[in-house]
Amino acid sequence: MKLRPIHPRGRQPRACRGMVLFEVIMALFIFTLVAFSLVMALDSAFDATTDRNEIDGAIRGLQNQMALLHAARVQPGERDMPDDGSGILYHVIVTQEQDEKRQPVQNMYRATITARWNSRGQAEERDVSHLIYQP
Repeated sequence: MKLRPIHPRGRQPRACRGMVLFEVIMALFIFTLVAFSLVMALDSAFDATTDRNEIDGAIRGLQNQMALLHAARVQPGERDMPDDGSGILYHVIVTQEQDEKRQPVQNMYRATITARWNSRGQAEERDVSHLIYQP
């Protein structure tokens, strides 16, 4: 059986009293560092998720605009598509496709659709280009 030394009035020796406060301060400091790092990591994760969702919305919008373009008769030219309520603006450029000799290819068009939007104060842009054949 191990016996502990008895101190007067149940106190610990003076050398050990100051260490408890120092250990508590160090534990709070480490906890604060970990919590701050976690908040920074979560903030970065939320920003990355927001950016991914905006890009995903733009890509889906580009696919929708290209499907609408395939469904209608295509005419060469430039135009802005009407706002679809997503905050993404679409610009369509349709040109007559050319062969190696720079001669126009009959019934072959190149459609380029550009999506523009603002993300966290910066202008973002994605585009897609497609060949369309309409006999």
